[in-house]
Amino acid sequence: MDLLQISAVILLIATFGIVVRRGFSDWVHAYRYQTIILAVIVSLIATVTNILELYLVAALTFGIKAIAIPKILFYVTKKLDSPIKLEINPYVTLRSSVIISALLVIMSYFIALQLPIRSNEIVSVFLPVSFSLFFIGLFIIISRRKALSQIVGLLTLENGLFLSALVLTNGFALTIEIGLMVDILVSVVVSSILLFRMSQTFDSVDIRNLESLRDD
Repeated sequence: MDLLQISAVILLIATFGIVVRRGFSDWVHAYRYQTIILAVIVSLIATVTNILELYLVAALTFGIKAIAIPKILFYVTKKLDSPIKLEINPYVTLRSSVIISALLVIMSYFIALQLPIRSNEIVSVFLPVSFSLFFIGLFIIISRRKALSQIVGLLTLENGLFLSALVLTNGFALTIEIGLMVDILVSVVVSSILLFRMSQTFDSVDIRNLESLRDD
């Protein structure tokens, strides 16, 4: 296995680390590790393709996604009670979640093989992985009760979209990449503030409270 394949496997392992965790701190740390690996992958792609601006993208990915976003999430949610930060009864058990996530990875590789895309080493290695991140992130969103874990699922989904766009286009225009990262940063800030307000109103961040409020 070369460095590209090894980094792809490590990225998937880090993603499964999000799936198997129960606590908010563990989710965010797993997301941080996932994003650090993603930044390394961007650097590897920059080395293979000789696109120098991708090194700047890797630095932005590390600075914004691996450092700024986790710090914002921890800062905004530090006053929340510990039970609020735990996923006690998800819609799908953790063991079943691992199995489903593994099936999603298999499905992602199958879908990638069916696409009529002119393949190179970068596409063949990372496109299935990007699909896996997207589907696993989506699965986390729909299978968890806590809004905190759903935010991490959304961030994982976004990492998948970012990776797929990167490998298919050999990098966006730099201004578009910066705009997308700023956009996800703002989204995290807004979501974190809403979570804090939700916890103050309901003493919980279980999304079922929002459903009951809508029914009322």
